[in-house]
Amino acid sequence: MPRLLIVEDDPKIVAAVEKTLALGQAYVWKAMSDPEKVVSEAARYKPDLVLLDIRLPGGDGRMVLKKLKENAATAAIPVIMLTGMSSESDKVLGLNLGADDYVVKPFGAMELLARVQAVVRRTLAAPAASHVASGGLALDRDSRVARLNGRTLALQPKEFQILYLLVSQPGRSLSRGFLIENSSSYGLPVSTRSLDTHIKNLRRKLGAAGRLIETVPKLGYRFHEAR
Repeated sequence: MPRLLIVEDDPKIVAAVEKTLALGQAYVWKAMSDPEKVVSEAARYKPDLVLLDIRLPGGDGRMVLKKLKENAATAAIPVIMLTGMSSESDKVLGLNLGADDYVVKPFGAMELLARVQAVVRRTLAAPAASHVASGGLALDRDSRVARLNGRTLALQPKEFQILYLLVSQPGRSLSRGFLIENSSSYGLPVSTRSLDTHIKNLRRKLGAAGRLIETVPKLGYRFHEAR
């Protein structure tokens, strides 16, 4: 389930952001306002996205952004800046410091949600690594070969892609929508019903290891290697 870190000192803005997030897919989030603790909290919480106010008590959000991008533990975390400043120079400065997007306050709920969803989709997309391994499974995206404890599995193209998405992010709950969107480019589109069928077939082909693919009620699936 995607995690968000909201860095904002105005309780009304925090409430508006939380209400907006509740309209979309399943998210979990936490809010904070102390600019001095953002980097350490982001390194600990490991959010999939930071929503960062540009004006914070005792600090500049752009300097917080700079510190996030300079720290190896947080540099890859995407950031959307929340700001009341709409000038082009302000936006360019934030983007040059590493922000992924800019939302000007007051913002529309649907605009913010769309921007959050777009960035989170990119964050959770299949990693660039061609080879992933977890729980005895090893998948090579270039050769499209999947092995379980050294044994080659006979997988259909969509079964391979779905399993690749799950194994590449062990322990993370992936929504049906995310799995459908990121496996539909491999031939014909994937529907919710066919996704569930692919999962059923994967579990059968994995045998006892099929239990590693867990159903997350009302959301989707996750791969749990610690079994």
